[in-house]
Amino acid sequence: MSWNAERLAEMIRELRAFGDDTTLVECKTAAGGVPENIGETLCAFANMPQAGAIILGVSERKGFEVTGIENPAEMQKAIASVSRSSVKPAPQLEFFHHIIDRKHVLVVEVTPLTPTEKPARFKNKAYLRQADGDYQMNSNDLKMLELSALTASQQTNFDFQIVHGTDTGVLDGEALRSFIESVRQSRTRLSRIDDDSQLLQISNVTDNQGNLRLGGLYALGYLPQSVEPALGATVAVRLARGDGMGRHKNLKEIEGPLPVMLVEIMNWIRQNSDTVSRYTEIGHLVDEPEFPPSAIREVLANALVHRDLGPSVEVGKKVEVRITEKMLVVVSPGGLRGLSASQLESPELTKAPVNKRLYEIARYLRTPDGERVIEGEGGGIQEILTATREARLPKPQFIDTGVTFKVLFPRGSRFSEIEDKWLEDLQRQGKRRLVPIEEDLLVNLRSQGGATRQRIVQMYAPLGERACRRMLDQLSDNGFLNYEDGVYYAVGEETGSGDKARRKSTDEQILRSLGKNVPKVYEAIGLNGSATMKELQDRTSLSPAQVRYALDPLLAQGYVSMVGGQGRKATVYSRE
Repeated sequence: MSWNAERLAEMIRELRAFGDDTTLVECKTAAGGVPENIGETLCAFANMPQAGAIILGVSERKGFEVTGIENPAEMQKAIASVSRSSVKPAPQLEFFHHIIDRKHVLVVEVTPLTPTEKPARFKNKAYLRQADGDYQMNSNDLKMLELSALTASQQTNFDFQIVHGTDTGVLDGEALRSFIESVRQSRTRLSRIDDDSQLLQISNVTDNQGNLRLGGLYALGYLPQSVEPALGATVAVRLARGDGMGRHKNLKEIEGPLPVMLVEIMNWIRQNSDTVSRYTEIGHLVDEPEFPPSAIREVLANALVHRDLGPSVEVGKKVEVRITEKMLVVVSPGGLRGLSASQLESPELTKAPVNKRLYEIARYLRTPDGERVIEGEGGGIQEILTATREARLPKPQFIDTGVTFKVLFPRGSRFSEIEDKWLEDLQRQGKRRLVPIEEDLLVNLRSQGGATRQRIVQMYAPLGERACRRMLDQLSDNGFLNYEDGVYYAVGEETGSGDKARRKSTDEQILRSLGKNVPKVYEAIGLNGSATMKELQDRTSLSPAQVRYALDPLLAQGYVSMVGGQGRKATVYSRE
């Protein structure tokens, strides 16, 4: 994915709000040249399931201040050399150069190796990303990578394995009765089976000898942890250093069948997080849980149902839930299978269960209060995104390392203090209170520029096109949006034909300082002209990558504006 100026600026803003590097983004000052541990970071990103980025010229210690680097071209060559000579096999690197506040910033995007090529090693050691750093992989981590390289037919179905010496006598009676009743109500053919033991065998809870399968024990056992201790979960509040109370408080082991664990963890989170006041759509102020229950329920159910039941069970890894000053963290042993973390956020329904038979069992599990454990339709991630947006919480982060899958729910407001103040001013002027989705849209348009109706519908896909159109019409009628040439803008912001506040001098010397091909591309657009990416390639005889590389600093410095979406053929670049 291309790191254009807008994406880089947005990422730096998110890092400042988050207050730390992330699993997929590492910032380094590189003031003294190539960072000393760059090889470990390149290696770690090469072993990840999805691309990671190293941003050089931004200081984490200074609150992600842009500090700049001296010679981006030389830095690029040096990092490529480290990768080729020291990381085996070497990953593919892509470089993106930008200028922010007249300082050079270099983004190095690392394409992960294919599963059969992993693990990459730096100086004979394999590394992987974890939180904001790189760590040396252990034998269990390496085994997880080996499993991910297997085809579907080669992989072991751990949930289908027989747990010898067990029978239905160790199952939870209430959970079992609820499961059997649910199966018979939902599946016509199975409803005709009067023999419970036969139904349990067909449902993959037991084998034909009455032994439990691992998935059946985990889902319905009265105390599955007595057979496999790792089938439980741990929850704790993680304390900041210096509190004088140790590292954790309210540490608790969660045990029992899967539906019971789900409810107990939800209750624990509610007891150990805050209650906040929020406005409803009709303007009433109500007290609600800090983290929306529907979103938390979905994440916890996914963590419990899709956790690895193989190598991580052997070494005792459990589902972990931690609450810190900054966030709620849910960690599930084992990575995603069959899809990427970015695909999870797609409006398209996605289903790729790690444990296929356990997943089928879980579709008919009910909690003690009669609620379903999982939806079974693959649309839960959209519910998480929608619920957190409506709660004005920051967007959750979904992180797959291939060894663990982690969901982070940052605490606090979705918006910065400046954005909150801007929204309050807008609402006073518009004389009505905005609902969270409207606030989110206006802030996005303010920070990223205008967007077409089609783009907005894509951004808020679960809302539906008709509801989205109605929202846009209402915002326009109430003076919150401007509409011009098919593009919506937040009121008071620049429009496509407005004055260019960032107009700068464009003499040859300044343009050349932005990059070798920048003057050629700028000239190809023409005074008061515009051009598509294809037209710029034809006019300059440059490759697509060279044109993009030249456009990025022009966009960042305000010499050129982009009308349309990134990567779209119809998008045009213009200057006055």
